Amino acid sequence: MSASSRSTLAAAVVGLLLLGGLVAFATSLPEGDAAPSEPEAAAGPIDLPDELPGGLLALDGDDLPEELSAQLTDLDQLRGQEDSAGARLTEVYGVPAAFRIYAAVDQSAVAQVTAVDKAPGVFLPDFPPIDPELIDLARPAVELVDAGDALCVVTWGEAVPAGQQVDDAAAPQSLRCQQGVGERTYEIFGQGMSVDAAVEALAALVTT
Repeated sequence: MSASSRSTLAAAVVGLLLLGGLVAFATSLPEGDAAPSEPEAAAGPIDLPDELPGGLLALDGDDLPEELSAQLTDLDQLRGQEDSAGARLTEVYGVPAAFRIYAAVDQSAVAQVTAVDKAPGVFLPDFPPIDPELIDLARPAVELVDAGDALCVVTWGEAVPAGQQVDDAAAPQSLRCQQGVGERTYEIFGQGMSVDAAVEALAALVTT
């Protein structure tokens, strides 16, 4: 990874991912009650792990490798934004929530994880999921993917015209995947990740 792309790591995690992912997450859950019930209010905090499958490490961790820690110019700002995101979600939904940002050691992948003690609502994409054949495409620029227990909105950046080969090995530009377990919803918004990698991370969260 070049020096210029490495230098964008901090900006990506506290800017694009934070804004884009939280807005999307908030629109995919049912609205919180104005006054949370006693069981909801009594629920404990959500602890997100320090590491996820695929070598994704929490950027607010105390023992980050030098390759990652050297790219974070203001760790206090990062932690403050994570805490603020979790607090705002807790305020909106009236239940415990958590937010944490992860990255691969080589910065090839960056992901945010959001968790809320609220059962998943309808997972609505920000685009009409039209059959690509109807608009002369082999693959649209954005598509809704059924990934078993998870659902994903995958952004490829460019559509593939009909008749052209689709590169199934290419990583999407970004993705948003959500999975629920009981009364809790987990969501990953990531860059440099495949759908399989995001689903694997969600599965680890659900079973922890």
